[in-house]
Amino acid sequence: MIQAIQQRLSQLRNQPTLPLKLIVETVGAGGVYLRPESGLNFPSITPVYSLTGHQEIALEMGLSNSAIALISGPPATGKTRIAASLADAAINHEKRILILSYYPTVLDAYEKLPGYPLRLNQSESHQNSIAEQLRNHHLYQPKMDYLPAYYLPDLELAKLRTPAKLETWLPRIENKSHAEISQLLQREFPDLTPARRDIVAIQLQRLTPLLKQQLSLSQLFGSLPETEIEQLAKQLANSPQIPILATAREFFDVANQSLWESKFDLVIVEESQYLSWDELILLAGLTQKLVLFGDETHTYISQRNANTLTRVDAFSFLSHHLLPAYSYKLTQQFRLHPEIAVPVYSLISNDWIQTYTEPIYYNLPSLNHRLVWQDVPQTTEIQNISNCLKNLPDNREDIGIIATSEGERERLIQEYPQYFIDTIDNWRGKERKIVVFCCSGEPQNVKWEQTKIALTRAKDYLIMVGDFERWRPNSPLQKLAVTRLKSTERTVILS
Repeated sequence: MIQAIQQRLSQLRNQPTLPLKLIVETVGAGGVYLRPESGLNFPSITPVYSLTGHQEIALEMGLSNSAIALISGPPATGKTRIAASLADAAINHEKRILILSYYPTVLDAYEKLPGYPLRLNQSESHQNSIAEQLRNHHLYQPKMDYLPAYYLPDLELAKLRTPAKLETWLPRIENKSHAEISQLLQREFPDLTPARRDIVAIQLQRLTPLLKQQLSLSQLFGSLPETEIEQLAKQLANSPQIPILATAREFFDVANQSLWESKFDLVIVEESQYLSWDELILLAGLTQKLVLFGDETHTYISQRNANTLTRVDAFSFLSHHLLPAYSYKLTQQFRLHPEIAVPVYSLISNDWIQTYTEPIYYNLPSLNHRLVWQDVPQTTEIQNISNCLKNLPDNREDIGIIATSEGERERLIQEYPQYFIDTIDNWRGKERKIVVFCCSGEPQNVKWEQTKIALTRAKDYLIMVGDFERWRPNSPLQKLAVTRLKSTERTVILS
């Protein structure tokens, strides 16, 4: 793979793009400014997510005609929101884009982008990967959520708009009044008030012709023969308007090296701090605009000597040497409650991170503090989690559990199958209002990067369960100050 990348790099050297020129000149001479601009020319847009003032500045830098935009910030400062808003704008303006991340769960945030984003598969070629997705997802489970522009989204109505539901409901509601339809819906939506059920019935009645067309298309797509699916995949593979999602491992795999010959209007990379110099330069040579999102985490070496560049992570180097016109640091977070954010960000960031408060927070009378450590004996962490969960609300979608290893994850799933449970790396790009961090693994096996992720997934309450004295001296958690120890509850309050 390395040899294939280097061969492609030697080809790109003859016709360098603007991002590639900027990187080369920055490495050679420090901060430089390129007069030529990319031809993206985005008009004013409305972001798909609500953004703070800091995030809007970063988005505008991504939309600008500069060759590179480097957006840095610790976890929970909104990098994925900015990137998704940028990708949405690019797709709507018919730009060809590539979105990369080093962890597949981060890409989940882009699955609902317009234009049917396609995920690469490391074990298959680009075209074969598209054909597989057409078979398993886009054709047999097509998107059924489009509505006329004058209709507002209705979450209850959306539950009836899957092909399986429509096949059952359309014959039942045909030629029925909205009052009769409302009566039929009572069993489907027993918790809705009669007035709310009437609204769903009226919308369902008005949309019946459209829903029939959607169901017909779904059935038609599902019956396509293999030869036509392969032909459709070939056409899509060459389409300039299909957004491509991939992990870095998938994109840089030789099975997908045909994409290294492509030209993209925009390349977006999350977790850019993990890019090697070869990977960064290859991506810069494929696009008009390169947008890098990441967190400066690695030890930085200030010299710009060619002998040291291989030991300097590319993202950190550029963040220090690009001119301010090309880079922006996020210092405002919107996810964590202030009582969690103040001690956590003092640990994980050298910068003061402002907390952008939201008006509504979970408030649980059963918990006096929002950042706590349930101190339990070693080897009993998983069993003792039940003591935390019994004081939490019944809404399981608001609660998640973080495991420190795959073995721990499997044991937790057996014990608590009703909750979202995953290892730390698979929590990247995810959040819950209440998070329980099960610290039953070996502290020395949890990397600093993983600690930062674990501490920034909870919006309103973060509860860590483990042997505090075993974890405190052997992990970055030792830097969290202990203000009080309740011996009766064995609860360490962190602030």
